[in-house]
Amino acid sequence: TVKQPESILNIKYGISGDRAIGAHPPFINESTGVDGARQELIFKSVIVLQRPVLDPCLAVGFLPLPSDGIRVGQLVKMQWRVERLKDLKEKETSEQNDEVLYEVNANSGNWMIAGRKRGHVSLSKNQGSRIIITVLCMPLVAGYVRPPLLGLPEIDEANIRCKPSGPHLVCVLPPTLSSSFCIPVNS
Repeated sequence: TVKQPESILNIKYGISGDRAIGAHPPFINESTGVDGARQELIFKSVIVLQRPVLDPCLAVGFLPLPSDGIRVGQLVKMQWRVERLKDLKEKETSEQNDEVLYEVNANSGNWMIAGRKRGHVSLSKNQGSRIIITVLCMPLVAGYVRPPLLGLPEIDEANIRCKPSGPHLVCVLPPTLSSSFCIPVNS
């Protein structure tokens, strides 16, 4: 990654109160003209940010689930949209082709992945190009569970902006009652 001068972030913050104990004494701002006034302690820090922290290449978004709910044992489509946020420069184009490796990770106790959970998809190098990655899943337990997550293993996390990549938990309803599960009782 390349360090750019416009990516330097200056942080200035103050702490009010008596700070006599600590690893190092802060700079005391003497600009308070009144005796007995509260001391303002100023700390300064410079952080050099590197590309692509300020300039991600891809955005990943989790598409909404069906509004009628998800049930145990019922196949559901999990979908993620991957969008290119900027054109790749010529030197970056030689390093990255238009193939993107994806991988769906899920807790095997909560979800069964029906089909491929890892593969390559084609994403144009032009800004604004989008693809939808769809994976069929089946919930195995009822309750609030963490959904499967989409990962892009060959792309550095700093190059990805999530909007967000997925909900924290989804509600999975118990399976619908079926007469095949009922056993008649003789009295």
